[in-house]
Amino acid sequence: MTTTATIEKLATLLAVHTDVSEGRRLALAAAIELGADDAGLTALCEARRTSRNRTIVLPAQRFEHLSRGRGWARKGKGDSAEWGTRVAGGYRVGPGHWVVGGNDGFTRKGEDTWTVKSLTVGTETWTIAS
Repeated sequence: MTTTATIEKLATLLAVHTDVSEGRRLALAAAIELGADDAGLTALCEARRTSRNRTIVLPAQRFEHLSRGRGWARKGKGDSAEWGTRVAGGYRVGPGHWVVGGNDGFTRKGEDTWTVKSLTVGTETWTIAS
C-alpha cells in the first residue's frame, strides 16, 4: 500500500476508535502496510494488549508484588494445566484462555482472565489479548 493509502486507512480507523495509544497507532500502520484485513485491524484496535510475536506478556496480578506475594498464569485445570513463563513485567503466554492470579501471602487474592488469540497480519503472526 502506498503511504497515502495507509494514512487514509489509519485515519478512518482512528475516527471510529478514538482511544488508541500512540504505540498502537504505529502497530496499526505497520499492520496496514503488511496487508491486514479490516477484521484484523478492528481486532487490533479493540485488544487490551498486542504483540508482534507469537507470544504475548500478560501483566502480573497486583498482589504478587507484595512482600509475601505469589503469582501465576494458568491455562486449563488440574494435571493438564499449562503455566505461563514468568518474565519481567508479567507472564509470557501463547494463545488460549488464561487466568493470571496472585495473592499477598495472607488473605487478599485476585484473578484476571485473558483471552489470547493469534492474528495473521500479512505474512506474520501477531498475538492479541482481550
